[in-house]
Amino acid sequence: MSDAPRTWRKHSHSGNESKELVILRLIQGQQNISRTELVRQSGFSGGLVSEITQRLITKRLVLPSSPRPSSAGRKALGLTLRHDAAYVIGVDLGSYYLRVVVTDIVGNVVLKSQTQTRLHEGRERVLAGTFSAIEQAMAECGIPIQNIRGIGVGHSGIVDATRGLVLSFPRPAQMAEWKNVPLRNMLQDRYAMRCVVEDSVGAIAVAELRFGTGKNLSDFIYIDVGMGIGAGIILNGDLYRGPGGGAGEFGHLTVVDKGPLCCCGNSGCLETVASCAAIIGAVNSAIQQGVDSRIRELAEEHLDRVSIELIGEAARQNDSLAFRVFDRAVGYIGIALADVVNLLNPTVVIFGGPLFRAAPYLLDPLQRVMKQHALERCANQVQLRVSQIGSEGGAIGAASAVAHLVVEDLHRESCGGRLPT
Repeated sequence: MSDAPRTWRKHSHSGNESKELVILRLIQGQQNISRTELVRQSGFSGGLVSEITQRLITKRLVLPSSPRPSSAGRKALGLTLRHDAAYVIGVDLGSYYLRVVVTDIVGNVVLKSQTQTRLHEGRERVLAGTFSAIEQAMAECGIPIQNIRGIGVGHSGIVDATRGLVLSFPRPAQMAEWKNVPLRNMLQDRYAMRCVVEDSVGAIAVAELRFGTGKNLSDFIYIDVGMGIGAGIILNGDLYRGPGGGAGEFGHLTVVDKGPLCCCGNSGCLETVASCAAIIGAVNSAIQQGVDSRIRELAEEHLDRVSIELIGEAARQNDSLAFRVFDRAVGYIGIALADVVNLLNPTVVIFGGPLFRAAPYLLDPLQRVMKQHALERCANQVQLRVSQIGSEGGAIGAASAVAHLVVEDLHRESCGGRLPT
């Protein structure tokens, strides 16, 4: 069985899955779901659904939950996955922060932590810090170690999720350090449990699909603007990776002819002019050249303290430099977005990451730029939204991806007579 993570398919099921597992996955993806809804989504008969759900209750994988209103006016009994059947760990290994969560099998967060990634210390130190953070979470969460059944890691580099490899990390001085790192195998060898490795932005897109703004959508694009820029494409309720796993590299669209050199080797990539790193760099350069700005005061004259959050605060205080750098970045993002809107004609694009957490009001000027450059029909059909998932989205999405596989393990064990205690 492959360890490649799969996301939550809302309206379809694979022919090689047992009917019982199909129903279990539907319950996992939509807590407190009624039997009537299970019949509609699975295509199975009412009698078969009732028979399967009763077996799952007997196996203690599923529990009856609070009644919910039905179309007939009567309250239908809902069904929910037993949340404490297993627990998983999610990790977001980002360019700046390392975030870890422990969740139950349905995604309720039990514990969360955040430390600095400290990429400059090198891959071995970063991995040692990651393992230490995972083990600290295991020790502090209060969950018996045997009940923790999986670890999902979202990595900000370029990832082959099928093989669990970090192919590269296009950040300054990191390309060679992170070339073809077998991170999933390293995790499995160390912890002897289900492990998956996913692209960080793809993991956030999974979290949006499962818990966030995309919860009731089967198709959308998630765009994350942080120290880098990436996209997660959700099609038919699943994360689209492309045949080589490279789909979603929104930050490496060329937007400036003969522009700044990108660490990917190209020139003029969107990341070089519109990422949080580029915005901070533009602010620091302007201040060093003598531009007066409230940002200098907020940073207490220490330019190394300038952050995207601080620039956002300066913009709220009507600082002209903050307005200019944001306006420039939004202009480039809007141009790139127009190309994506023309190409894919999405109905919803969700924006998240540090830039939009610090300055959610940028969505309005972004929409204006997009409409100036996109075809009118496509521009009028797309809705732009700001993510509400929070900074732990990557870790929560990684946990959700591995939870999908852990449920499969629980089901297989139950069929062999090994019931979760």
